[in-house]
Amino acid sequence: MPGSYWIDVPRLIVFSRGWGVLTDEEIISHARTLRADPRLAPGFRQVVNFLELSEVRVTSEGVSTVARHNPFPRDARRGIVVPSDGTYGLTRMFQIYMEAESEHMGIFRALGPALEWVGLDPGTPWPAQAPDATFGVA
Repeated sequence: MPGSYWIDVPRLIVFSRGWGVLTDEEIISHARTLRADPRLAPGFRQVVNFLELSEVRVTSEGVSTVARHNPFPRDARRGIVVPSDGTYGLTRMFQIYMEAESEHMGIFRALGPALEWVGLDPGTPWPAQAPDATFGVA
């Protein structure tokens, strides 16, 4: 999965995006890269946009690894946008492994409700500037 993220420090939010094929390697790389970013601190929220995924090749071991090394505390407010039932199931598995309560992690089929879930206006445009980091991009 090629992916990217952008940290909006003033609004305390991380915009993460993935497209193409989702694999264990990329989701672990994303978590590792975010964890190493010195700007990320407790209190940040996250919106994850997976709407452009074409295929999911993530294992339960990959989901478990990401949950163990996740850069966000389990009570961080996160909205994850998924395109399919399969991606929904993997996200739900991640939520369970994280021991995150449903009031902290919302799973959505559209971007607007996810933005609203993390406290932004549902019409907020996705950041247009260059991402802070990319991974899985050749």
